[in-house]
Amino acid sequence: MRQLCSAAVFLQMAVLVVGTHTNNATEQPAPPFKCFHQPLSACNADGCKYLNDLQDTAVCCHLKQFEFKERIAILQQNKNLTRLHIMGVTVDELNMNLFWLSNLESLAFTDGRVTRVTRLNHTNFTNLTNLKCLNLSSNHIIEVDSGIARELPSLIQLDLSNNNMTNFSFELTENSSNSSDSHFWLDISNNTHLWCSNITQLKSGVRDTWNLHIMNLNRTMCMVQRDEYWFKFQETILFKHIGEVEQVEEDCKKTNTPCTCLPYRYLYTSVYQNRDSLTISVNCSGKNLTSLPDIPPHTIVLNITNNKITNLKRIRTDPNYQELRELHAENNQIVSLHEIEASNFIKNFQVLDIRANKLTEIETYIYNNAFEFDNNKKVKLAGNKVMCDCNTAQHVRMWLLKNRKHIEDHNEIQCENFNDKVMDLDQNKVCTYPRVWTDYINYIIASEVVLLLLLVSKVSYDYWVFRTAGYLPWPASKMPKMPCDWVFET
Repeated sequence: MRQLCSAAVFLQMAVLVVGTHTNNATEQPAPPFKCFHQPLSACNADGCKYLNDLQDTAVCCHLKQFEFKERIAILQQNKNLTRLHIMGVTVDELNMNLFWLSNLESLAFTDGRVTRVTRLNHTNFTNLTNLKCLNLSSNHIIEVDSGIARELPSLIQLDLSNNNMTNFSFELTENSSNSSDSHFWLDISNNTHLWCSNITQLKSGVRDTWNLHIMNLNRTMCMVQRDEYWFKFQETILFKHIGEVEQVEEDCKKTNTPCTCLPYRYLYTSVYQNRDSLTISVNCSGKNLTSLPDIPPHTIVLNITNNKITNLKRIRTDPNYQELRELHAENNQIVSLHEIEASNFIKNFQVLDIRANKLTEIETYIYNNAFEFDNNKKVKLAGNKVMCDCNTAQHVRMWLLKNRKHIEDHNEIQCENFNDKVMDLDQNKVCTYPRVWTDYINYIIASEVVLLLLLVSKVSYDYWVFRTAGYLPWPASKMPKMPCDWVFET
């Protein structure tokens, strides 16, 4: 039984996108402040160096853990330093309280090895009051203290891209002006293990007072977990697509069915006018339905198990069913599959689960050529009681054997009129026919032929006796002469 994951997580994330004024359809404004960042090629020597005579810009490269604090302490003596980039440093914990640089506007700590970013002193960072940009990208960071951004009053841009975060909580400082013109730029792209449910925490401090801009949306991904049948699996989706989940729910409500609709996956193909398309999974299991339900467009998976549905004609006639790829219809009252013959579904399906229905015949012609060009198609037929006959024993059994990789339960299909499985049918037992009246005519004809042969033989024998002995046999001598007897007289 398919138990799809709750829509609550998706809806929370959809609210987040709307609530934080993140509009994917329009171009996002660029940050007004340009963060200072140097390429790795700038690290041609270990240690720290200034890049100009004003000594307001510095780069530190490949510092050992014990050197790191010493170099930072030296840099703190320079009140002119406004831009600093530290590269290739390995530390277990990066404590932001170490940076006593009150005039620093841009701090980049990148391309190193950092497990977590913390703050030992949970008070305002009076030491970084002018910091506008904090870049912590490409450090393999797993955890970041949620209060870091909140305690930096001038911060408007935070880059946490290319790390290994899974849980992420994020808060911004209170916006005292309560102005809708306040903007914050956040980059969490290429954190491939980040849970979508944790991104919802972004709304906790920014929904009403900040315009939050998620940078690099095309590379910002997060994971969701689904319950599929008896197992769970994780799926990675683009963060920019989460806002479309709300529309999926709205489309599902318009169908006026008691079903649940959830995003299934995105298709990046030209089939949908060269745009990304969200496909939908619809769950109508156990809803006491007697016919196929209304479904929204782009439905690719339909679960109608444990209902009372009797036919599948709508799959061929309803336009919203034309993209269906998986049909899970176990435990219904379907009596035939001929309604879906030559339909788009039969041409394109991946899963057809029709177990435990009322099928009395395996209509092999429906699957004509369906298995020849796609090895991934799966059909499940067990639990249907088939009326077995000679055709079943001779042809259907061989068809099941030929397509056993597609019909995994081929050895579990039972006969209604025999106490056997279809695969165990004996042709000699099944292929027997009752006698008909034409058989007796054949016997009569055969008897007449035999009698005729006996008569010819007797006449030939009598003639031979007459020629050799000169007398006729007793029956012939008693017979009256015929007008043609002179022909045989000598």
